[in-house]
Amino acid sequence: MKPLRKKMLGGTSLALSLLVLSACGSEVTSTGSSVDTSALQEKIAGLEKKLVEQGAKSKEQEQKIAELETKLSELSATVVDVNKVGSQTPSASGNNGSAGKGDGILITFAQYEKLEVGMSVEDVIEILGGEGEALSEAENMVVYNYKGTAGNGANAVIAFQGGKLLTKAQSGLE
Repeated sequence: MKPLRKKMLGGTSLALSLLVLSACGSEVTSTGSSVDTSALQEKIAGLEKKLVEQGAKSKEQEQKIAELETKLSELSATVVDVNKVGSQTPSASGNNGSAGKGDGILITFAQYEKLEVGMSVEDVIEILGGEGEALSEAENMVVYNYKGTAGNGANAVIAFQGGKLLTKAQSGLE
């Protein structure tokens, strides 16, 4: 009796295993060939296209970052040069302002946005209503600081060279 029970259990186990495997396996069409995989291939092609697009965006962002890093390096070099020279009297090739303690002028973000590189000192003073505090003075260049109106430590730093706005930067202006 025991051998017969083992054979029945073994046969049942085999049948169940085949049933599970057939359920997990690929479907077969009536002609005996595998199911059409074109839908999967289309999905793969779509994902590959998205991957290529992301790669292109990533390269564009890397280029923009490299450009910004170059500009930052140039500006940093200019600031270092200005600090090395110290407080020498600027040459007379352009009016860079009085380079004094400032007029106590507070700046807003709206005013800051109106400033454009290349503007004269006079145009900038007209927009802002006065001069900021001179941070540094050197070889025909002056760097000014303007405090923000919000009173939260916000400020703008503006540099003139040869009487023209060379660069501007702000933090926290409202």
